[in-house]
Amino acid sequence: NDREENMRLFADSAATLVAETVGIVASQDADESPQTSAQPHSQEHLDRATMLRSDEAKLEEFRNRHDARFVMLRNATECLFEPNAKIAYLDKSQISSPDTSSTFLGLNANKAPLFSVDVPSEFDPHNLPDGLHFANTRTHAPLLSQSENEIALYATAMANWKKTHQFCSGCGQPLQAIDGGTCLQCTSCGTKSWPRQDPSIIVLITNRTQDKALLARSARHPRKVHTALAGFVEAGEAYEQAVMRESFEETGIHVDYNSIRYIASQPWPFPRSTMIAFRATADDNLPLCIDENELVAASWFDKSIVAKAATVPGAVMNKDIAEEALRRDESLQLLIPPTGVVARTLIDNWLEDV
Repeated sequence: NDREENMRLFADSAATLVAETVGIVASQDADESPQTSAQPHSQEHLDRATMLRSDEAKLEEFRNRHDARFVMLRNATECLFEPNAKIAYLDKSQISSPDTSSTFLGLNANKAPLFSVDVPSEFDPHNLPDGLHFANTRTHAPLLSQSENEIALYATAMANWKKTHQFCSGCGQPLQAIDGGTCLQCTSCGTKSWPRQDPSIIVLITNRTQDKALLARSARHPRKVHTALAGFVEAGEAYEQAVMRESFEETGIHVDYNSIRYIASQPWPFPRSTMIAFRATADDNLPLCIDENELVAASWFDKSIVAKAATVPGAVMNKDIAEEALRRDESLQLLIPPTGVVARTLIDNWLEDV
């Protein structure tokens, strides 16, 4: 309808304006302030082409274009990769049914249509070219380039959403995908629904002299992997309040409220979060009181120790890769998340402070 069309046009115009403004500011400041990993987003991004989603004739034309490409997911948890660990982009002939079950992601840098398709867990890729393989998106996406990371997380978010939303929340009847797979509509009452993201905060707490950081380890992390504190934002709660609450609940630390500073954000569709990242300070002389239901360890680490951990390459959130890194260097006191995730952005931002 007109309202939805106007919202799409407004969103696209706003996105274009932001991108242009960021480009202007970046060019003006390039000589004055060097780019750091605390600014993780580049102008290279997927054109989601939201105004084309409701044009079924155009989408059908896109699906049949010779340059149309498909990103394949398996069971909404694994993405298909090439031997060089980049996303595998399949053409129409390699997809069994490139129809409405696919999701229109947008247009790539070459203005070619890009779709995603989620296949069941029993799907066997033996008919695909040699060397292509499925790998866990959560652990491998951070190792991709910024543009491919966006594509992998976007496709995963849409697949997770469709997998868990199959019936209308109002009348219980089945939902069907419309608008290129980006909207679900009830087959009975016509109610529409769109994917959502649940806000979560993540915060790197440093001491007031900036030479130590508070890092924690949960039971799901491989041995010695520590990261920033994180938790969901509750209903009616400001992000800064969530930072204060989560920090205290998990470690007993009272964050200096006026020190809370926004750094970056990142989608994290596992299953449907978006991470809002902050830095803050606290008194490192106060005792820690760890919530053992959430964490198995938390400690203040010297900057030199964290800096050494930052030199370790690879997807260390994978248990086997983490163990290999620890075997190679037994002196490592901890491991930290790989580049490409916002927790690492926070850590690198602190390490780069003079």
